Amino acid sequence: MQEPEFHDLSDDSDYAAASQHQSSNSIMRSDSIKSGVSEPSGSEIVFYKDNVTIHPKQYTSDRISGRLRLIKQSSDLLLSWVPYKPSELGTDCLGRSDPEAADKDRNLYAIKASLTDVRSIRRHTPPLGWQYIIVVLSSGLAYPPLYFYSGGVREFITTLKQHVFIIRSSEDPNVFLVNDFQDPLQKSLSSLELPGLASFKSSTVSLDNSDYDQDNGSVQNSSRPSNKNKQGDLSMQVLEKFSLVTRFARETTSSLFRENHGNQYPYEKFLEKHKPALNNKEESKHEQELTSQESSSVASDVSENGVASDVLDFSHASDVSKFDRLPLVWGKQRESPLGVEEWTSFLDNDGRVMDSKALRKRVFYGGVEPELRKEVWKFLLGFYEYHSTYAEREFLSYEKEQEYQTVKKQWQSISSTQAKRFTKYRERKGLIDKDVVRTDRSVPFYEGDDNRNVVILRDILLTYSFFNFDLGYCQGMSDLLSPILYVMENESDAFWCFVSLMERLGPNFNRDQSGMHSQLLALSKLVELLDGPLQNYLKQADCLNYFFCFRWILIQFKREFEFDEIMRLWEVLWTHYLSEHFHLYMCIAILKRYRGRIIGEQMDFDTLLKFINELSGHIDLEQSLRDAEALCVIGGENGAALIPPGTPPSLPIETDAGLYVLDDEVL
Repeated sequence: MQEPEFHDLSDDSDYAAASQHQSSNSIMRSDSIKSGVSEPSGSEIVFYKDNVTIHPKQYTSDRISGRLRLIKQSSDLLLSWVPYKPSELGTDCLGRSDPEAADKDRNLYAIKASLTDVRSIRRHTPPLGWQYIIVVLSSGLAYPPLYFYSGGVREFITTLKQHVFIIRSSEDPNVFLVNDFQDPLQKSLSSLELPGLASFKSSTVSLDNSDYDQDNGSVQNSSRPSNKNKQGDLSMQVLEKFSLVTRFARETTSSLFRENHGNQYPYEKFLEKHKPALNNKEESKHEQELTSQESSSVASDVSENGVASDVLDFSHASDVSKFDRLPLVWGKQRESPLGVEEWTSFLDNDGRVMDSKALRKRVFYGGVEPELRKEVWKFLLGFYEYHSTYAEREFLSYEKEQEYQTVKKQWQSISSTQAKRFTKYRERKGLIDKDVVRTDRSVPFYEGDDNRNVVILRDILLTYSFFNFDLGYCQGMSDLLSPILYVMENESDAFWCFVSLMERLGPNFNRDQSGMHSQLLALSKLVELLDGPLQNYLKQADCLNYFFCFRWILIQFKREFEFDEIMRLWEVLWTHYLSEHFHLYMCIAILKRYRGRIIGEQMDFDTLLKFINELSGHIDLEQSLRDAEALCVIGGENGAALIPPGTPPSLPIETDAGLYVLDDEVL
């Protein structure tokens, strides 16, 4: 699968020629002067860029920044990337206080290569994250991605074209073939036996101390002629030094994307081809883990620092539409639902769930078989405690049945004469009677006249309005209860599961709409973090209140998906596995999927609201879940920090989820 990207033709040969006498070259020269970096003897720095970064670990707080230069020496052009020196405080860019370790790591990651040893350079402009390049050597190996935090990829390519022969690959316009004079098509990405993005495997090349000047941070004059023997030597040098960087590479790999890529891309072919060159099992394992380094690096990059809003050019609606048809990120493949046999493996002999997190993860990625929902949903919603036994749950159900009947009798005992003087009761009963006859009547469980299940639906809602008299009943609650009653097929169980759900979603129905406003505000901040271009457009269109997502959030997408699909979605949301607020990432995933039309058709608020409502029944649930998962991982701690504590549907404060009988004096 190829990463969704855009490319422009402004850095073709005519662009390079036109720019040769302009200011870009002088800017690069002036930067180097200001920074006080001396040029190696007999050489000329033709390109200089600060704040170019690699990521040795999963999180961007562990990034290593440095200087990228193109150095012209006689007829040769050298590419040099040198990490910054440790600070005067004695800590390096990884936050360690050991100067010797810092110098060792700097030497480990320093890069020097002659352009005669480079096969191709791929420019990446991902929809999420900063632009970066990957330099692939003639041996088939590659340096780690170089991220341009301050921009400058276009200038880098333009400068290269002024000094070496570069042509675009006919297979991918974002790939530039270096010194490829014969049959460039055959020597492009297909020569690596990997399609698209998977063409490159990130490997780290270390320099000997003799090649690195620690005093001035520059690369010593060491031109390397290119020939077959040299290329073979270079390959072996890189492979021999894999053992030195295995620890760093393993930490870089994201387990989420590693699981995905292991089943989706033919990396095994590449590994088999190079297996004889690997000296031990550890190096082979390192090769496999590096296959997902590039995608996880993008995810960690955005997770720490947000999204650069100018990464994409949305001047052409067709480009945006093309992107919107592509997968967002390689999210984990959805699994088959949890079955009865597997469910029993999560329980001990007394019925306790032994690993609630593992169970929630399993449900998050696969859902639950319909016949199991009646039992598993009670755990997900908090009606049952994970550590409860079979006997405790049976006793709890009996107690809750008695309590439910007690509350139900409160409204059943109201006479017609009393009802005339009980305005709040009359209003709520009238609203419930109107809503239940319009709720899911196309579902066989609720269809037809005088349907007993519709009566039970009404009774549960009326009972809840007395159980939680302050909140009462609001339109939309019948939508939330309907699938629960359908699954439980028991009035009392359905009521208490609904009570548990309302412990989380009750603020959605506050009269002052505080719960909804807090979620819409959090959604706006998350879109700003994860999709700057969309946020900028909505700001221009005066749509930053995100009221067009109001229905999505209020009733958890109940009217956007088919009845069977909404049950699959809800059990994913109820796991709270990646986030309590996964529904907000679902909103962003759907908006991102249709961003091309929103921006391309210049929708105003009324048009956007109509468009969003018309999406009902036309949204791909599985793709949206995968996209939302990717966005949640990319947002990471930064995304979680944008959601204020207590924002619905946060878990209830009470350890018993508010389900047990209170003392009489409290009542």
